[in-house]
Amino acid sequence: MTLKRRRSPVVALLVCLIALARLAAQADAAGEWTVSFATPSGPAEFTMYVNQEGTRLTGRLTSDAGEFPLRGAVDGDSVTITWTLPDAGRLLNVTFTAKISGDEMSGTARLGDRGQGPFSGQRVGR
Repeated sequence: MTLKRRRSPVVALLVCLIALARLAAQADAAGEWTVSFATPSGPAEFTMYVNQEGTRLTGRLTSDAGEFPLRGAVDGDSVTITWTLPDAGRLLNVTFTAKISGDEMSGTARLGDRGQGPFSGQRVGR
């Protein structure tokens, strides 16, 4: 029994350390970002405000077209952000898939069934 009692705290400590290391390895997506992406009608530019709790992302995108809630997730240095944009009387699901490196992110913007194009962002504030 003594051996089992000694193993339990050690195992619990290892599990905690692994969990902390995994959280530390997550990219920091929080802050204010200027983002741009290609659309069929030309480039689009938005300001994106991102809140991060662990791997979960929430926030909003703003532009002259309005304000749009976002949600997403971080996995290592990868981020996926989804939001909906009104387009010609219907809602267009937009998904950003990108890699974060410091205060920059780059990847792809998928515009529903309209196609996809390059996406980039620069963090301008916290």
